[in-house]
Amino acid sequence: MVLPPRRTGRGFKDISEVPCKSVAEHLGLRIHQRETFRGWKTPEGTNLIVVVSFGLFVPPRVLNSTKYGGLNVHPSLLPHLRGPAPIHHAMMRGDKYTGVSLQTLDPRVFDHGTVLAQTPPPGLPIPASATLQSLTEALAKVGAEMLVQGLRDGLHVPPYTDAGWMAEQLKDEELVHAPKVGKGESQISWPDWTPSHFERFVNTFNTVWTQVRNNKGKFKRVLFLDAESVSEHEVTGRDEEVLFRFETGNEGKDIQRAVRIDDERDAFYVQTTHGGWVRVRSVKVDGKTTQTARIGMREFLKKMK
Repeated sequence: MVLPPRRTGRGFKDISEVPCKSVAEHLGLRIHQRETFRGWKTPEGTNLIVVVSFGLFVPPRVLNSTKYGGLNVHPSLLPHLRGPAPIHHAMMRGDKYTGVSLQTLDPRVFDHGTVLAQTPPPGLPIPASATLQSLTEALAKVGAEMLVQGLRDGLHVPPYTDAGWMAEQLKDEELVHAPKVGKGESQISWPDWTPSHFERFVNTFNTVWTQVRNNKGKFKRVLFLDAESVSEHEVTGRDEEVLFRFETGNEGKDIQRAVRIDDERDAFYVQTTHGGWVRVRSVKVDGKTTQTARIGMREFLKKMK
């Protein structure tokens, strides 16, 4: 069972198919493509339901219609990062480790089943260079192997044994939820972000964005397509200033930042709140194509006095 394809991208012009649908088609499996369980009956002979990044809550009537209920492969060390976007949040938070949990499907709430298997402590290290795609692919492989081994070992057959170890390591107040992410998460928070924030969020979302005032007094949305932390002695170029805007709630706040324009490298450097520096090599201004940072930021520069 898969969800219908969804439109994605700018203007929602692209259609994104669920990856497992193409695999099911290749294997000649019957595909149930639905947005809801309403009116749907479990196919005869089904004895176990396995859910991976599905997005719909499996109702009790469906779970009760099978011999062994259901299993879920979740890409986090449960109960840490319960929710639909655990990989995003692990990267945004700068977690050093993550992992995979195989759990039963709870008939009342998401991600509260018995943990039948879990990546051993301390978990899988998250490389500093990891991107959302590379980490997702790594966890998918681990999850697939854990699911197959769990079925072979009969972990889905009651009585269940709780194999989770993370719950003992965390206090209740340290448990973090992983809700869906949207455009707001990739907006640069100028008062808070350090250089490592820029790197982590670019690795998570491919881009980060902000509002910048041009020399005509108009704010435009600018995407930073890359960002890397650099030491102060690496910062070169002429001194300029830029007025950025960040949104908090329903209001926008302006903040001025010192920048350096590097003509030789076609880049610009921006100083963060905590004194660090970030180098950006390419940007995309709303209404324009991708440009080098030196060219793209030209209309936003204000000479330092």
